[in-house]
Amino acid sequence: MPVYQYRRSFVCQAIQFNDPSRVQEIIDFVGLPVSVDYTADGVRLRVIRGALDVVVAEPTDYIVKHSDGKLEAVNQDIFEEEYELM
Repeated sequence: MPVYQYRRSFVCQAIQFNDPSRVQEIIDFVGLPVSVDYTADGVRLRVIRGALDVVVAEPTDYIVKHSDGKLEAVNQDIFEEEYELM
């Protein structure tokens, strides 16, 4: 799962969560602990920033890292509409 640079009105980096077996690449990208939850509703990835600060991504969501280090999960449709690959 490669990491690419994208441009919106700012430059950021992003990686897509699309394969739970490749979670190590997301760990390397975010530099934080993650967990993968398997539920009756499907799979979720959680990036753990603190006890009460968690980013939750569904399959096909992008984990976006802003230049200030802030992380967020962005739905694939929104990401592809608003972000441009550099």
